[in-house]
Parts: sequence; structure tokens; C-alpha cells
Amino acid sequence: MTVTEGGAELDRGGGGERASARHRAARHAAPVGGSNRLLSVEELAAWLGVPKKTVYGCWRQWGLRGYRVGRYLRFRERHVEEWLQTREA
Repeated sequence: MTVTEGGAELDRGGGGERASARHRAARHAAPVGGSNRLLSVEELAAWLGVPKKTVYGCWRQWGLRGYRVGRYLRFRERHVEEWLQTREA
């Protein structure tokens, strides 16, 4: 739908839907399943059975996605589970 406002044409696509809502809808949806819970380095180290120092030194090399929350490093539980499944022996 095109609306004329002050001599300029404005495109109001999306059936009256706000542009920000269309943008959010266009983003890729998060994978279904798994937990969105954020794990601390300590929790991840305990889960993997490795020292915290190993997690800090290797998480990028392992291909894990890390998130900075303030000065802390966190890992999404579902991403860790996906990562572990790809390394199944």
C-alpha cells in the first residue's frame, strides 16, 4: 500500500505491520528443543570433567559458542549438547 504524506510517497508494506515486527519475524528461529539455560565455565568444566583452565583455553578451538555476560563467559546448554553429539564416538 502506498500512502502520500506531504507530497512524498511512503510504502507501507506488510499489511499495516510495523517494520520492526517484520524484521523480527524474518530472523531465523532458534532450534526447537534443548535448554536456553546459560552455563558458567565452572558448570561446563564439571559437566565435561575437565579443569576450568581447559575450558577457558579451548572453547574457541572446540567450536563452542560463548557469550560474554558482563565480565563472565557463559555457554548455552543446548549448544553444548549439540557440540557433544557431533563428537560422539
